Amino acid sequence: MTDRGFQRANDESRQRLAHLVETLTPAKMAVDLGGGWTVASALAHMGFWDRWQAARWQEMLAGRWSADDASVIAAEHLANEALDPFWASVAVADVPALALEAAARLDALLAQASDDLVDALEGGRSAYLLHRHRHRGEHLDQIQRGLDVAAESASAPADRSFIEKNAASRRRLAAIVGRLTAEELARPTEPSEEGSWTVAQVLGHLAFWDLSVEARLLMSKEAAEGGGVLEFASIPDEMTEGINRPLAALLGAWTERIGIDAGAQAVAAAESLDSLLLEVVDRLPAALTTPTVRLTNRWIHREPHLAAIEAALAGSPASERPADRSHLERNETSRARLRKVVGRLTPTGLALKVGDGTWTVGQVLGHLAFWDRFLAARWRAALASGPGERPTYLPDELADMLNDGLPPTWGAFAAEAGRAAIDDALAAAQAVDGVIAGLPAETPVEAILAERPALLDRSIHRLEHLSAIERALAGMRASDPP
Repeated sequence: MTDRGFQRANDESRQRLAHLVETLTPAKMAVDLGGGWTVASALAHMGFWDRWQAARWQEMLAGRWSADDASVIAAEHLANEALDPFWASVAVADVPALALEAAARLDALLAQASDDLVDALEGGRSAYLLHRHRHRGEHLDQIQRGLDVAAESASAPADRSFIEKNAASRRRLAAIVGRLTAEELARPTEPSEEGSWTVAQVLGHLAFWDLSVEARLLMSKEAAEGGGVLEFASIPDEMTEGINRPLAALLGAWTERIGIDAGAQAVAAAESLDSLLLEVVDRLPAALTTPTVRLTNRWIHREPHLAAIEAALAGSPASERPADRSHLERNETSRARLRKVVGRLTPTGLALKVGDGTWTVGQVLGHLAFWDRFLAARWRAALASGPGERPTYLPDELADMLNDGLPPTWGAFAAEAGRAAIDDALAAAQAVDGVIAGLPAETPVEAILAERPALLDRSIHRLEHLSAIERALAGMRASDPP
């Protein structure tokens, strides 16, 4: 008797796909599954192969093609390689429905296969033509793992360190505006990436971007159902320049018309946004609350512009005024927090999984130590070339390769020498902070803080990982028996 159990398994995989499709949102479609895959591209891949196999089944049922065509089977991996870039760039909104439609059409064709054809395929190298559930299940499992990781990340406690930094930058803005005169609004500031702006234009620029972020936050809040995680609409960095250039003239006309009220508008925009961020902080995806994300860390955007305004009001160029040294205090504070965290670590704590479970606490400490030590070496090399030099640019892909390749080394080190791993993290932090604190006056501090702040402000990197370690340790303590 012909075994047609593959039909039930195919039906179940199609139902699983249908259930997944019902739960997908634009944010979930964009979830990174690793290896260049997203949820959208995995669904596109599934849909293509179901459509491809459906075309083959139509030919088989019509008697025009046999599954014995070894050349087609052997070349299928080449199709995968050729089509991957296309799957990654298809219109995302159409992908789920197309994948589900393809699965339904293929399964309907399979139901028409004769027992003789099924028997001929079952158990052979072409049995996959019947058992489509195997291919679907592989990618549905891949998608589910990715969505689970994304959901866990989204539900993690938000890093709130940006709230106080935003508040400090807002107070600095208010202090500047409080002593500003109408005449000073027309003073030019030093040329920036956007060009040479007046004090008024800079204030308008700050107000515009704070209002823009607030508007996008409010839209996300309105779109979220039942108080869920906000799916924030971001603007790619490469597009901001295209916005800033034409905006400069409009801001000049606007600030000229409203005069001294431009400062009050900038303060009001900052206060309104910071208040909204405080309100929704626990609904923000964890990725948006990390210390390097400007959408939440508004101080990163404000501080360089406020420094430029203060220099213009003081009437002295950057080369003649004291550099912003606030990052030194943040480095010291983050180093103290590191000491506090590692001070209570045990071998069990070092082996504890952090975040998504790919790294242990020991590996995170190794990661922190490596990058602090590496940056200290890069700063020393830069200073050897001249007092005003800065570390050369490190491509993101090289940093990613280092991060991918070194965790086993960090893990082995932490496992074999726990106390040494802790001491190494502390010593590396002390070393790089010492180098940064001793940089010569010629160092272009303001420019570096504006363009690559982590070269000077090590708290940006440390706080992200220290928060993750603290959450892991808190979870371990919560699970201890009473």
